[in-house]
Amino acid sequence: MGTKVIKLVFLKELKDIFRDRKTILMSLVIPLVIFPLLFYFMGSSMDRSAKQVEDNLTVTIVDSGNSSLSQYFGGVEEVKLVESSDIRADIRTGRILAAIEIPDTFDEDILAEIPTNLVIHYDNASQSSQMAYTVLSSMIEGYSKTVVAQRLLARDISDDILTPVVIDSRTTVAEEEGFGKLMLSMLLPLMLVIFSISGPMGVAVDLGAGEKERGTLEPLLTTQTGRLSLLWGKFFAITVMGLLSTISSLIGLLISMRQSGGLFQGSAVTLEPVTIVLIGLVTLLLTMFFGALELSISIYARSFKEAQTYISPLMLVSFIPTYATYLIDAKNIDTYFFHIPLANITCLLKEFLAGIYDLSHIAITFSWIIIYIIAAVLFARYMFSKEEVIFRT
Repeated sequence: MGTKVIKLVFLKELKDIFRDRKTILMSLVIPLVIFPLLFYFMGSSMDRSAKQVEDNLTVTIVDSGNSSLSQYFGGVEEVKLVESSDIRADIRTGRILAAIEIPDTFDEDILAEIPTNLVIHYDNASQSSQMAYTVLSSMIEGYSKTVVAQRLLARDISDDILTPVVIDSRTTVAEEEGFGKLMLSMLLPLMLVIFSISGPMGVAVDLGAGEKERGTLEPLLTTQTGRLSLLWGKFFAITVMGLLSTISSLIGLLISMRQSGGLFQGSAVTLEPVTIVLIGLVTLLLTMFFGALELSISIYARSFKEAQTYISPLMLVSFIPTYATYLIDAKNIDTYFFHIPLANITCLLKEFLAGIYDLSHIAITFSWIIIYIIAAVLFARYMFSKEEVIFRT
């Protein structure tokens, strides 16, 4: 009887869920398109910023002595020399990106082989100005190497003397793939935690507080159906939507890794099938936990709006442990992180993306997730069994 009732409630709730276009939009469509859109605009923004600096490298040269360095910059096509009466004000307003002060004795110091000091003014609160500073520093370094090479040539000495050791760097991961995996390890865990919370949110709120508002919960409780059967039916319906939301998120992720013009363009990031399966499993279990927790809150709330008010801080609180592990290297994670709620999820996802499958870390994290789910389901059961909670008005 119990199993048949759970199945009946489960199918009934799924049917109602798929009739709601807003739920389908929030749980399936948005996760499917958000990753491609997010990573596309992030990649486009980075490319646009770099190209903007490259095409508009406006620089002021302060040099009353008309030194050879000024002439050097005058011959660099990428650098656009601009006159300025107040370089600090022009840098702050963005009229110029940087300024270089060259001492009057620059050429004399170079000829006398005396170290000379240059001053580069830039705005460290501006991304474009910082990028301009990096480009100019690289150019000046190149000019310095040219001067050193001329000095050695005058002494009939090869400039090879300056590089006694030549480094031949060989990465364990292909260079074009390394950057993509690094960005993925920082962004993906955060996004999956967000979707694990937001995915079942609409369904959970509707199956609890939503039914209270519509007046359909009380008649349902007057039937011979046990409350526990009703709870399990609703929970399994939320789980299915969580599963579909997870699949949509992963499909969206795979699309974003293949699209041109996005953050992963040219990075050739590939994930092993076992990695995708494990990421999907972790995200599904996390979705089950948040689904049960949100259902509990929804049952307690008097209305749909009140349920949303209670659940909204849940996302903010969840960001704390997630952001705390944002920059942790997957290859150097201490074991205690896998005992911290949500931080363990983030760390485990980082390891999966790095191709690390530490059985002890997997066992610890999965054990905690299962404990979270059981605790959340028991809490939902407690809420569903309290008359004063269900009939709060």
